[in-house]
Amino acid sequence: NIKIKMTEIDNKLDAMYKRFDEMESRISTLEDHEEEKSAKMADREKKLQKAWDRVEDLENRSRCNNISLMGLPEGVENGRPIDFLKKNLPALLDLLEGEDLEIERAHRSLAPKPKTNQHPRPIIMRLLKFQTRELILRRAREKQIVTWENHRLAFFQDLSKEVQQETKAFMECKRILWDRAVKCLMAYPAILWIHHEEQWHSFPTPEVAEVFIKK
Repeated sequence: NIKIKMTEIDNKLDAMYKRFDEMESRISTLEDHEEEKSAKMADREKKLQKAWDRVEDLENRSRCNNISLMGLPEGVENGRPIDFLKKNLPALLDLLEGEDLEIERAHRSLAPKPKTNQHPRPIIMRLLKFQTRELILRRAREKQIVTWENHRLAFFQDLSKEVQQETKAFMECKRILWDRAVKCLMAYPAILWIHHEEQWHSFPTPEVAEVFIKK
């Protein structure tokens, strides 16, 4: 009886070991498949991000001649924004008399029309020449404060929401630099340039810029 029981136990142990081997083999196969899936997913995410970056870059490059004008009350252009801008911008920005701004098109942003107590929608203007866009932005920076009938105006590059968020992250750095009367400017896509000791220095992130400013 003891021999029979020992034989039965040995057989059961052999069966268990066999099942363990099968389980280990299956687990190993599943792990291999999971690693393969993870690698494929990471590769797809990388390609998707690369494609998205290209789309975003193309979108922003298509806006390279655009300016976003903020602060102008709704309706003052009377449905003719190009005529309004050509008439008023030279005086507002102290441009040369007779300067042809060559505005290709202009319109309010496509957001819903705001209520009376809400901020007006920006006017998006597209200039025929990139140099004209740079001239307007430079003159606005030099004047610092531009007003039309007691309404303060602001001129910005027309960029995608993603790049706007990246640019906005530098706001505290720019505020400190403005308080210290240090020249600075933002370059595409979101790079802060600081003029220090007769040289321009570039900073791709706010963190790096903050370290430089605190020195």
